[in-house]
Amino acid sequence: MIGGFDQGPLTDEEIEELDQFLINAEGIEESMDVAMLDGFLTAIVSGPKTIMPSEWMRWVWDMERGEDTPAFTNQAQAQHIIGLMMRHMNDIARTLQQAPEAYEPLLMENPNHGDPIPILDEWCMGYMKGVQLDPEGWLLVTVGKPDWLSTIILYGTEEGWEVLEKKNLSLDEHRELAAGLADTARNVHALYLEQRRKKMAGGQLPSVIRREPTRNPDKVGRNELCPCGSGKKYKLCHGRSSGLH
Repeated sequence: MIGGFDQGPLTDEEIEELDQFLINAEGIEESMDVAMLDGFLTAIVSGPKTIMPSEWMRWVWDMERGEDTPAFTNQAQAQHIIGLMMRHMNDIARTLQQAPEAYEPLLMENPNHGDPIPILDEWCMGYMKGVQLDPEGWLLVTVGKPDWLSTIILYGTEEGWEVLEKKNLSLDEHRELAAGLADTARNVHALYLEQRRKKMAGGQLPSVIRREPTRNPDKVGRNELCPCGSGKKYKLCHGRSSGLH
């Protein structure tokens, strides 16, 4: 869990607020939506290595290049939005570890005249982006158990979309695949959790993926964007002892 952000799951209103920020914030054109973020964070908390927020958060703002950052109105807004993401991440991690049977992916739905149809693409794209942040670490699943990710690859990659178009799945088949995403997330998380515990029992420290700074932080201008990827000025982030990291 990330300290200071363990305040329980997001409410429906907070999920909608986060989604609207991701969609409408200035400065970001290729940001994730909230369903994509949910899949992305699920993969991150499930994988073999700890991925620091300074690395994964930049891909939330800019899924294509990891470079763009939102224009926050002020520090309070930045803290609030980032706090919502951290709380959601903690809730996913806590659920998968303590009550995996209660885990469900956050999927969008097509209303379909009162008979909702789950939309898998965004969630699966987000999950695959999380996998791509540590491709070597995920070989245990991508190579060792490829069938586990078959639905996620089908709906979350360009190669999968080509196959999906040829399959011409029925609505029942589509819904069945959607229903299986929760089990996939549970299985992957349990596999890597066991692996991490074995390594720690053998005296190995957990592996961590951090974003490598492009230059010495001491040389960053006070009014320049902080190199950690938070989207805030350096003086309001790592340039102050009480900054939001």
